[in-house]
Amino acid sequence: MSDKKKLVSVEETRLAYMAGMLLKEIADGLSKRKFEFKTADGPVTVTVPKDVDIEYSVVQKDKEGETKTKLEIEISW
Repeated sequence: MSDKKKLVSVEETRLAYMAGMLLKEIADGLSKRKFEFKTADGPVTVTVPKDVDIEYSVVQKDKEGETKTKLEIEISW
């Protein structure tokens, strides 16, 4: 039996600019093959292997005269 441990979880509203800055930090971590996340319990470091699996999609949904767009990016190893 495998054990899952959620290391970091964030769900919030940000300015688009700040979301872009977060993506730049993620890209930098992938390039360096190491992430460091600051949490209430202290820093959490995650090492990234040379090869990763990437899945992404962009979906638009029209509902009641309003268009919602969702960008999902999943990177796993």
